[in-house]
Amino acid sequence: MENLSATHVEQSILGSIIVEPKLSCKLEDVNEKIFTTKQHIEILNIMKNLNKQNKSVDIPSILSKIKKEEQNSYLRYLTQICSISQGYAIDSHIEILKDTYIRNTLTKLSIDFSCNLNEGKNISSVLHQFESCIDKLLKEKIEYDDSILEIASKTLDYLENDTEIGFKFGIEILDDIIGGLYKGELTTIAARSGVGKTALALQIMLNAVSQNKRVLFISREMSNVQVFMRNITKKTGISSNKMKYKNLEENDWKPIIDYINEVTNKNLIYINDKISTVGGIKKRIREIKPDLVIVDYVQLLTIEEKLNNREREVATLSRELKNITLDFEIPVIQLSQLNDEMKDLRPFGERPMRDSKAIFHDSNNVVYIHQPLGNDFEKAIDKTKLDKFRVMQMKNEGIKLLDLIIAKCRDGETTYRHYWYNGPRLHFQEIKY
Repeated sequence: MENLSATHVEQSILGSIIVEPKLSCKLEDVNEKIFTTKQHIEILNIMKNLNKQNKSVDIPSILSKIKKEEQNSYLRYLTQICSISQGYAIDSHIEILKDTYIRNTLTKLSIDFSCNLNEGKNISSVLHQFESCIDKLLKEKIEYDDSILEIASKTLDYLENDTEIGFKFGIEILDDIIGGLYKGELTTIAARSGVGKTALALQIMLNAVSQNKRVLFISREMSNVQVFMRNITKKTGISSNKMKYKNLEENDWKPIIDYINEVTNKNLIYINDKISTVGGIKKRIREIKPDLVIVDYVQLLTIEEKLNNREREVATLSRELKNITLDFEIPVIQLSQLNDEMKDLRPFGERPMRDSKAIFHDSNNVVYIHQPLGNDFEKAIDKTKLDKFRVMQMKNEGIKLLDLIIAKCRDGETTYRHYWYNGPRLHFQEIKY
């Protein structure tokens, strides 16, 4: 059957649907892209329109849509294709056309890819365009069953299967309200500069690693060495500044070496400071197959197709990161800056997001880190029963009272809790009261 010409296969499909009315449902499985002959495309579109209008898909109905001067030649042709129809083989014929279309399209894409490289075009942009076209092409190939029967079956499998489907943040409020890190979910952690969003992301990363999860950390703000030094600080308490300026004391070396041995033996952390595009992130995901991706931070990524509009560019980046969660079936955490216009006000809703509110809308979960000041600070002191003078003194020591705010959770409530942020240790800890 594979030796049949595309023309013959197209004729058989069209003829089979005309001869056997019950096969008109197959019109939903084909489109003009997989047909190669102009005349067949015209006939196919007429048949699809007739079927959409609940009209008979037969020769007289098709001819009624053809110009009068061409009806005789079309009558002969339609009679011919009906005579060679093979209704029993229509599914395999449709599959042959789809496969042929994909092969031909892949060939063309590969040729265009080579030509663009030879012309000296930007490698990252060319690769992104090539990968995007392939992803779109392969998605068209996937057979998707959206019937309630299939959905119900998947739901029962999910409920009955005790296989782990998520893992913990390791941050009390996030695990209590959001529940954990799940496939297909985008979580945004947003704060103003210097409040601790990177530290919170690193704490989540180390908690994921403790659950034997592989993590890809994309850093656009710090080098991979700087990020790793922060990990050492979180695990050992040795200041990253001491490491940065090489002011280490003799008793600092053992905990550093012990942690390096621990983390390298597991080999579950990947920190990349060179990837700047979503295409690059996708490529790295395919290579290492992480359980979690963290992007620090979304506004520092580079858009691969310039849109001449900052809001649209950032919205596109956020949407593509959301698509990664679905396409690769992994959770993604993106960090984001907040607008300066919020000043010291408690952030809420979509308004605080810098550059694009789409960041908020694309996310399954949104977590704001907020340093309460003024009236917010007084309320926090009253609620926690803390000593105000001591809290202010601790701030001078680098230990701040902060709020972790769950501003959006598609499966839970919105709320907040008070936390200590130990700056020297880059560590968040819930305040119990």
